[in-house]
Amino acid sequence: MKALLRAAVFGVVRVVAQLSRLRRRRARVRSLWAGSPIINFVMQARAEEQMVERADTLVYETYFITQQFRYDLSKWVRMPLVGLFVPYVVFLWAVFRYDRFHFFCDRGLLPPEQAYCFHPKELPLLRSLGKQVFLWTYGADVRTVERTRALGEFHCCVDCPAPGIACVCEDALQQRNHAASLQDATAVFAMGDMAEYTPGSRNDLYFWPVDLEAEDGARYAPVYPAADTAAPLRVVHAPNHREFKGTRHLLEAVERLREEGVEIDLQLVERVPNREALELYRSADVIFDQCIIGFHGYLAQEAMALGKAVMCFIRKPEEYLLAPDECPIVDVAPATIAARLRELAGDRQRVRDLGEQGRRYIERHHTIAAFAERLGRVYAEIGAA
Repeated sequence: MKALLRAAVFGVVRVVAQLSRLRRRRARVRSLWAGSPIINFVMQARAEEQMVERADTLVYETYFITQQFRYDLSKWVRMPLVGLFVPYVVFLWAVFRYDRFHFFCDRGLLPPEQAYCFHPKELPLLRSLGKQVFLWTYGADVRTVERTRALGEFHCCVDCPAPGIACVCEDALQQRNHAASLQDATAVFAMGDMAEYTPGSRNDLYFWPVDLEAEDGARYAPVYPAADTAAPLRVVHAPNHREFKGTRHLLEAVERLREEGVEIDLQLVERVPNREALELYRSADVIFDQCIIGFHGYLAQEAMALGKAVMCFIRKPEEYLLAPDECPIVDVAPATIAARLRELAGDRQRVRDLGEQGRRYIERHHTIAAFAERLGRVYAEIGAA
């Protein structure tokens, strides 16, 4: 049945695409962002919507962090038999409706034949139909064991509990995927340590914008740490996967400090929706992102927007960060966590200063408007505007 369904879809799709060209010849671009249900995809689509007719988001499953997607098809793909047809119907609909497609590097709209792969016909077909296809990294879609271990002593493979599950892992598979992506996609975008796995990608977009205007500015209204307090230093850490964020090193460091008499109030935030997590972030003095991967996550962006000091291991700050001289992230490795926390606990004015610097950094470089400006510039450079 799957083979017949695929044949029917690929037979019809070219007719649909031609109708799409005729219908939209004089219209502005419509764009679809589809893939893993990650919150920054929503923000990127909002940024692009400033320069196109519309930019929609679509997912086949949701994650507990957010459900802010225009099209959530999770209940449909879970239906017996119906779920088998959904990706193919969606693909036909999307080819007719959209001119530009955005995916992560591990799958598109059609069901893959193996994990962390596109359906082999999807990207070539979209390219042959004249569609623009942009691929973005989020981490697990490109990280592999061999290249990761070559980066240095600490990395996300150190404590991995399930090799081959959480990331693409296999170097040969990822290299084949990336070679196909460079051939069939309009462009591939990466940043931070993810650029280590994607030679030939554009790495200058820094594509994790924060919507500072959300909820009339209330969502990310800054709550700066108090500079004149004797309360314990409140540290918040939100590991979606403890093994990949170095959580055990943080726990050990906090325990040592408490034995020394340094008061640290540690709060772990796990499997909590983004709205609830933000409430806990607001109560923090310091947000601890991670200490082994070598690059920050979206948590660090949100934390700086909220006016919090941020601790994170950045392997190559000059290469990985936008405006590194302005970025106030406190660089930390497993061996230096205790020392950095001890310093911050003893200098609360510095904690507040870091929070204020972080907010300014986000306002200057990582708003939706700032990202939209970078995106528009890159589109113009590659002829996609």
